[in-house]
Amino acid sequence: MKKSLPSRSALIAFEAAARHQSFTSAAAELTLTESAISRQVAALESQLGIKLFHRIKKRVTLTKAGLLYSQQVRASLLQMEQDMNNIMSHGGAREILELAVLPTFCSRWLIPRIGSFYQQYPDITINMSARSVIFLFKETSFDAAIHFGQPNWPGTVADFLFSEEVVAVCKPDLIPSGFLTNPEDIQNYALLHLTSRPDSWCNWCENAQISSVNSMQGAHYEYFSILISAACAGLGVALIPRFLIADELEKKQLIIASNVPMKSTDGYYLVYPEDSLSSNSVKKFRMWLLNQ
Repeated sequence: MKKSLPSRSALIAFEAAARHQSFTSAAAELTLTESAISRQVAALESQLGIKLFHRIKKRVTLTKAGLLYSQQVRASLLQMEQDMNNIMSHGGAREILELAVLPTFCSRWLIPRIGSFYQQYPDITINMSARSVIFLFKETSFDAAIHFGQPNWPGTVADFLFSEEVVAVCKPDLIPSGFLTNPEDIQNYALLHLTSRPDSWCNWCENAQISSVNSMQGAHYEYFSILISAACAGLGVALIPRFLIADELEKKQLIIASNVPMKSTDGYYLVYPEDSLSSNSVKKFRMWLLNQ
């Protein structure tokens, strides 16, 4: 027989009590009585067959199981709220496009241009969520994704947008002369890495025909936006696509440290399931994006 799930009110009461480690504070937050919180938590413990709190006089502290469950419940409640907001946004007259995006590509390239899309298609709203790795569309609510790599995403169509040129950049005062005439001198500086592209400096050194540099040394950063900030702060030399740092180069916040540019063999693609062009919002976004 299928076990019954705890009531949402019990989970909300438990999450608040766990977060505050106090029934009194939880009651004040939820506009309930302390005894109501206590009853909800006790009923939950009874249903689970596990003690969630240690009760010492008027104090309560989470048990080990209570701490684990509180984290899981908090995540579940947040997801339920997000799901509710998402589905409510689909209830109006506007069409909704759910788009997975590369974070820095989105903030640096897509967002500055998206206003022109809304001018052409005011009845379409684009919700954007950060995703950096390939996923199965059927397991998500996404209609399309911006992807960097090769067009080998199973079960999808991939429209090529553009490739990129990667350049070595740093803060101007990091290199007093303003430029490394000898690429091998890069070994005198900290190398900054993007976590998802661990071989970038190795490839750069091969492109520059130098072998004496330890291309793996230096700090790693998860997103280009953080890598750009680290370079601007003078923490080292970074390899960054030129189009992502056009403003920093123009304002002299960053300079090109060595003239050994690399053309990437990968590219940026708009990816969507094979049957998605039947969607009006996907079709219009695709046309607009390719024109950009």
